[in-house]
Amino acid sequence: MKLNKRYAQKLRTHSNLLEGALRLMGEEKGLGDLSLREVAGEAGIVPAAFYRHFKNMEELGLSLVDDCGEKIQAIVGDARNKGAYKSALRLTIGFFFDYVSNNRSLFRFIARERTGGNQKIREKIRESMKSIATELAKDMRMPKSIPVDDIQFASELIVSICFQMASDFLDLSPEAHTEMRKLKLQTIKQVRLVFIGTIRGRKRRESK
Repeated sequence: MKLNKRYAQKLRTHSNLLEGALRLMGEEKGLGDLSLREVAGEAGIVPAAFYRHFKNMEELGLSLVDDCGEKIQAIVGDARNKGAYKSALRLTIGFFFDYVSNNRSLFRFIARERTGGNQKIREKIRESMKSIATELAKDMRMPKSIPVDDIQFASELIVSICFQMASDFLDLSPEAHTEMRKLKLQTIKQVRLVFIGTIRGRKRRESK
């Protein structure tokens, strides 16, 4: 019983460290602007206890990327389970932007670190986006003549579009509902163009 309580406490502290780092970064700061001491204090622990969860701040940043990637993959899976094919795209984009809206600090972190100074975190973000694209590719209803590599490429382009639009979405005021709807529709249109371009491109190659 004591072991279970200790493990539960460890999970809570781990989560508190991640959430504390995001709160400290807010809308403006990057991970490199934070100190280990600051993050530990925000989580309510002494600095030495930080090392029971992460080796350093870089490892904490990598964990934040993992957390974001796993949740977005779950969003893609939820849309697959809840929506018919014709509405799956709209559902997925809707779920995605709901998640962005509810996790603004996390996506600010991702947007900054995609071009930030830490190479390992940049690589981790690219790896995570590729994994999301692989999950998304399972739902892409394409003609059987289209190679798997083309479908994966299209999925990666879609994920890139969505992450870029998420950055634009975060620049809008939370009260700018009309602009948010327009941005979501624009995202859907761009994603549909990727579908159309992939199919038409394959047909042109086959006709030559």
